[in-house]
Amino acid sequence: MKKIISISFCTLIGIALVCATIFFNRQGDVFSTEKRAIASKPSNITDFKGWDAYFNDRFGGRDQLIDLANYIDRNLMDKTIKNAKAFQGKNGWFFYINTADGNNQGDFDKTNLLNEDELKQFKDEVNDITSWCNSNDIKCLFVICPNKHNVYPEYHILTRPDGKTRTEQLLEAFDQAHVKCIYPLNYLLSKKKESTYPIYYETDTHWNDLGAFYAFEKIREEISLLFPDKHFPQIEYKTKVSFSESAGDILPMLNIKNAKSTRISLSPVNGKLTDYFSYIKNEGRDGIITKGKDATLPRAIIFRDSFCTAMVQYLSTLFSEAEYDWRRITEEDKQNIIANKPDIIIFESVERNSISIVKE
Repeated sequence: MKKIISISFCTLIGIALVCATIFFNRQGDVFSTEKRAIASKPSNITDFKGWDAYFNDRFGGRDQLIDLANYIDRNLMDKTIKNAKAFQGKNGWFFYINTADGNNQGDFDKTNLLNEDELKQFKDEVNDITSWCNSNDIKCLFVICPNKHNVYPEYHILTRPDGKTRTEQLLEAFDQAHVKCIYPLNYLLSKKKESTYPIYYETDTHWNDLGAFYAFEKIREEISLLFPDKHFPQIEYKTKVSFSESAGDILPMLNIKNAKSTRISLSPVNGKLTDYFSYIKNEGRDGIITKGKDATLPRAIIFRDSFCTAMVQYLSTLFSEAEYDWRRITEEDKQNIIANKPDIIIFESVERNSISIVKE
């Protein structure tokens, strides 16, 4: 029996080595799932680390073995999948923790608090931009979009410690500067309790269209106060729900191909969005410009990030024209803004990057 087991084991190892050689990946440059470059062939034969990375990235059957390992960990071993960018939380929820992009984990742990000098710099930046807007008769509004772990902490693998958050520091700075900043966390939490469906994606960093709509409701309230003489449309929306097993920006980071995610879309009950606005330009990250059907409404410029993407469909109904720029405002922007003066500028940022809501 021992001899049969030994022969079988050696045969399996031999087959694995043959497959790894036959199906060796010599052509690829980028992992489509992991969204990173594949190690290239070293030019120096003594570059042992380079050769190790080269063979580890390219041996035949690599993706299939990773899929098998993830399946065993998640379904048989009940083990949390985690790396430097993301991790699997509870009940099929996934969270983003990349320290190179805002450091969500540091925010969750409350280890990213600002010192006095950093707070002063932030206040100065806010004061400078609001003073510039005021001097040019342009209204401004700041929006901080809550991190996913603040809305769904029950699915995180850790318990968040007590104490002040960095966002609370920033909100105090806005208050001291007498500048309005919308941070709709409490409103989202209340809506979450009422909602049958999640308001953030289970397998993605972002809120879904429903969460974005709830945040928009708070923005619309404030814009109505800023422009009391304007008649903004009140649109009733219907909800469509579907499900996906492969959607979301987090799954590729963990090399997971299948995990259930709720997909929600909203559309006007009576009519369609094109009844309220159309796209002059729709190039995603490179810029979006919409033109409203009501020329009496304000004109807006929105400096934003990816969290605003789901809000474009709602925000655009409030403006006669809206320009969405995926970046922070620059001196060159200021010159163009003065030449083509909008009525309002909105500065939007996800919470993890909100320290840079004015400047990178």
